[in-house]
Amino acid sequence: MRVNKENNVSFAKKFFRGIAITLAVMLFFVILSGAAIVIYVNSDVDINENTLVFDNSVPEVYDANGNLTSYCEASEIKAESENIPDNLKNAFIALEDKRFYKHHGVDYIRILGATIANIKSGRRAQGGSTITQQIAKNAFLTSEKSFSRKLKEARIAVSLERRMSKDEILETYLNMLYFGSGEYGVKNAARRFFGCEVEELSLAQCALLAGIVKSPTKYNPINNYENALSRSKLVLSLMKKQGMISENEYQSALNENIVIADDKSALMFDKTYVVNALSEACSILDIDEKELLVRGYKLYTYLDPERQTALKKIIDDNAYYIDDNALAAAIDCDVATGGIRAVSSNFSADFYQFRRQAGSVLKPLVCYAPAYESGMLSPASILNDEPMDFNGYAPENYGGKYYGKISARDALAYSLNVPAVSTLTQIGVQSGFNALRSMGFNLSEDDDNLSLALGSTSRGTSFIEMLGGYLTLARGGEYKGATFIKSITDADGNTVYNAENTLSRRVFSEETAYLTTNSLVACSKYGTAKKLSSLPFEIASKTGTVAAGSGNADAYNISYTAEDCVLFWKGSERYDNPLPSNITGGGLPTLMCKDYISAIWKDTLNTSFTVPEGITEIRLDKIAYEKDGALILASDNAPEKFTVKDIFSSKCLPVEKDESFDYPSAKGLEANTAGGQVTLKFTADPHLNYKVIKKSLFTDDKIILDVQNKDGEITLTDTPDGLLGYNRYVVVSYYVDDMGRETIGEIYQIPIGW
Repeated sequence: MRVNKENNVSFAKKFFRGIAITLAVMLFFVILSGAAIVIYVNSDVDINENTLVFDNSVPEVYDANGNLTSYCEASEIKAESENIPDNLKNAFIALEDKRFYKHHGVDYIRILGATIANIKSGRRAQGGSTITQQIAKNAFLTSEKSFSRKLKEARIAVSLERRMSKDEILETYLNMLYFGSGEYGVKNAARRFFGCEVEELSLAQCALLAGIVKSPTKYNPINNYENALSRSKLVLSLMKKQGMISENEYQSALNENIVIADDKSALMFDKTYVVNALSEACSILDIDEKELLVRGYKLYTYLDPERQTALKKIIDDNAYYIDDNALAAAIDCDVATGGIRAVSSNFSADFYQFRRQAGSVLKPLVCYAPAYESGMLSPASILNDEPMDFNGYAPENYGGKYYGKISARDALAYSLNVPAVSTLTQIGVQSGFNALRSMGFNLSEDDDNLSLALGSTSRGTSFIEMLGGYLTLARGGEYKGATFIKSITDADGNTVYNAENTLSRRVFSEETAYLTTNSLVACSKYGTAKKLSSLPFEIASKTGTVAAGSGNADAYNISYTAEDCVLFWKGSERYDNPLPSNITGGGLPTLMCKDYISAIWKDTLNTSFTVPEGITEIRLDKIAYEKDGALILASDNAPEKFTVKDIFSSKCLPVEKDESFDYPSAKGLEANTAGGQVTLKFTADPHLNYKVIKKSLFTDDKIILDVQNKDGEITLTDTPDGLLGYNRYVVVSYYVDDMGRETIGEIYQIPIGW
């Protein structure tokens, strides 16, 4: 076959010529579009620069009485440009916008470079926003992610550069930044982290501050020092690369020992509360902390100054830190609204981000409440507490102590591990897993295993999640999470969020919530939280202890009444450096809880828990219950000493009923006169008593056997009277009622003789 090379060459030329023309046309339109975009961006826009004048250096946060919180009142005013060191300005420029002094609001060269880098990496690895654009976005625009918003951002940035000097722009930027721990602006950040004024910052300190703002949680130098230090070294290297510092300055800064101020006084009266309120507001509005400040939002909270004072007094009292330097935190919630009324801690933390292993405080939520809900269990149900292996998972009780047969109520009150795992096995792990998720717990699919019964999770659990679970029980089974924010208004006074509009959802029935609460009341009376037993009102409580190495890493008490829910926690900063083993949930955290509750409820008795209509108190047969763990209804005629009272929901009502006291009898009675002897046999019921009376013609009646509450076969052998004797053996079944009277049942007469 012949190939026409000339035709092939001609075709190839036409093909590549077509591609070239197409690319040229596309490039023309790209250039045309780019020119149009540049013209649009550079056209002036009417903006109000007054938006960038901050009256406060933190957003306005108000307490439950409508008063500005003390932390916000005391917040520092902005840092002036002349007081901000050049090293600090350069640190941010090197990291965020190296062409800051060359562009006019939009860095087209940087945008092109970022676009090429992103195409090469196949993902958005770099951004092209300048410092001015960041101000424009946070101060004037929503958080919407769209091309049109990006164009508006660029246009506003260019307009800002026409109206403001570079120093004014940089000053505005450095005062609006959020550094974590409740600190807005470089002035506050310098004081909080280094205990100095902004003009006193060293080069190394400047670099560290610049590194924080990308992620104020991840790079917070108080909680994540190594992360912050590593990030600061990146900033220093960029400053050197861009000619902002010399090699000697670079090396000197690298070798500087940066000491982070750990000033507990910085955790002033309500600062921890404000920090957490800010975090929640950002989540609600889907914005970052910078936008909260520059947009003029006002946050109205549930903060109760009186309770805040009482709670902080507990956390600050050295009497609760015996031979340990534990971290400690406490939170007080209102049951009706879920509103957090007080928060205190001896360390700086965002409790939405601060996650720990929960330990036994999850047991009621993941094991017992779901089991009560399913009808498979009631508080009176008997569980087996002894060493067990669940397909390779073999939990042990704290201290190696086992109780054998024990009620579900007591197993929870004593926080026993084996019954909890056994219960979760019965209902299915997925059931407990789903219950936790329904109560706002942020679980991973990896948590779908039996260790969940003992509070072990892959990501840990936040205090806010734990409170949400216990509030669900306190609210009769309806979940509505704990919250700091009551409402939010914008700069124009419009309400943009109201917690009252947040819908609750039912997780458990009222009956299930009450059964679980009743079990937790037992915990406060005689279980692991028995330090609360002297309180003159009903309080449900659960303790938890998380072991680590030779000590404990976490110790909890979570308690609630019909009106209030409180959490107390002590823990180690690191799991590889735990607290002493004597720091347990039932110890100091429970004592702190008791003292706080006694202080805030000193003048009134808290109300008791309301019993739902579906809860019934039932008399159980005591003998069957104690012997076999059987839930059998007691006879209507049963004396009190033969009964056990307990509560049940309609899902788990006993059906079988004891009839011993309705028809007292000697079952299986037999008489045998072989060999000149009389032998009587019968089966005794342990509920009853039996008398055998021997009657004769010539002698008085004689009781020859009196059986009291025996169980099993009874045998009596007797010799009848002489030749003329006539004997009659009478077997009488009876019981003694609550008034001490004998109630006679069936009488058997057995004549022997003529």
